[in-house]
Amino acid sequence: MASTHGAEVLVASNRGPVSYERGEDGSLRAKRGGGGLVSGLSAIGPETNAVWVCAALGDGDRAAVRRAEGGLLPEADTGGQRVRMLDIDPEVFAAAYNGIANSVLWFVHHMLYQTPLEPVFDAEFRRQWAAYEAYNRAFAKALAEEAGEGAAVLIQDYHLALAPRMLRRLRPDLRIGHFSHTPWAPAEYFRLLPDDIAAELLTGILGADRAAFLTR
Repeated sequence: MASTHGAEVLVASNRGPVSYERGEDGSLRAKRGGGGLVSGLSAIGPETNAVWVCAALGDGDRAAVRRAEGGLLPEADTGGQRVRMLDIDPEVFAAAYNGIANSVLWFVHHMLYQTPLEPVFDAEFRRQWAAYEAYNRAFAKALAEEAGEGAAVLIQDYHLALAPRMLRRLRPDLRIGHFSHTPWAPAEYFRLLPDDIAAELLTGILGADRAAFLTR
């Protein structure tokens, strides 16, 4: 399943190093992505045989992906980096990003729930969890397609906690790392999650060869 691109290093994160704004005339304007993660990982320069996989965050991004026909974005827009942006269905993206990553996992790891009134894990939560699985699966598939034999893959943060194991199943030859950019919840607080969801998150990250965490 290795790509003909044969990238030696791959980065996966929700937000990528470039984003697009659509003008009133339909034109697209590329601008550098924001945030500390983008700034840090942008040190992987154009001279490296690397591909960055990220999600389309808005209409401009999705239009750019369609113009690229699902492949790599124009390097003129990315500062010479090879970037594959994923046009994940907007409803799936919203449920995964807003519903699970930012409204459940962020709250668990930062111990923000107003217990014992929260959290509530109902049918809507399960719908959103299915979207989170689909979101992670899209990343794993794209990484498997872009990676050369034995490539190093750097998967970022709680948005992509399931991706390491999914990718491992597709490409057991890869060297996979996962880094959580938030402190991990204490065990007694993490147990607020349903048992099957907690197990999926843990075994997902354990699909990586190396897992790293902030400690404070």
